[in-house]
Amino acid sequence: MNILLTNDDGYKAPGIWALANRLKKEHKVYMVAPDSERSGASHSASFFSSLTYVSHGNIDGVEVYSISGTPADCVVFSVKYLLKDVKIDCVLSGINDVLNVGTDIIFSGTFGAAQEATYQGIKGIAVSLRARGTADFDYAADFTLKNLDLLLKYADDSVTVNVNIPKTKKEELKGVKVAHETKLPYFEEFYETRDENDKVIFKINGHHLDQKDEPSMGDCWLCDNDYIAITPVRLVSNDFELIKRMQKEDFRL
Repeated sequence: MNILLTNDDGYKAPGIWALANRLKKEHKVYMVAPDSERSGASHSASFFSSLTYVSHGNIDGVEVYSISGTPADCVVFSVKYLLKDVKIDCVLSGINDVLNVGTDIIFSGTFGAAQEATYQGIKGIAVSLRARGTADFDYAADFTLKNLDLLLKYADDSVTVNVNIPKTKKEELKGVKVAHETKLPYFEEFYETRDENDKVIFKINGHHLDQKDEPSMGDCWLCDNDYIAITPVRLVSNDFELIKRMQKEDFRL
């Protein structure tokens, strides 16, 4: 297959290279990733600013490009311009070095890139690992390659597959579960500091609140309890039952 790799950590990140080094043995791999970290970029696109790219040539069997834009930019720029003459069979985004579970996918550049692939009619998979500051992506890359065909079976032009691996070692994991996305609440607060010009600026700090008990076993609970969580996410998430109920209301012009 022709596989496009991207991420939100930048083209030098160890996670994307762990994946590239596994995949290149069996597939043609193109890496098109941001030129620097774009974490939290979500599905944003550079509509009102220009893009630049650098070709880094063939590095150990992988064609590598870096883009000045967002993760989603990397995908659409590849499909529409940079690799327009290549039939890309799938897009893998990651391996991210923190999990992208639950409603975190709203903010995730990793997931945003995979979902842009879905929007472009290409199978898209996002892969994230709770790396905890290590550079140990070996098992996560092996798991992705071992299950690639099965993951791609369920990715299409309406569904993006989101994979979250909570441990770096196979022996630390209890198993693999297919799960639904859940709401991931946060404790958040802003604090005041100053920049290099002594101007007052504000930054946000916080942490997510663990899902202590979730009988429905959603993706957050599973990862907190050492299961790999695989979640199919629809591109268009209509609530048809709610639409039917609201259509009966008498809205005034």
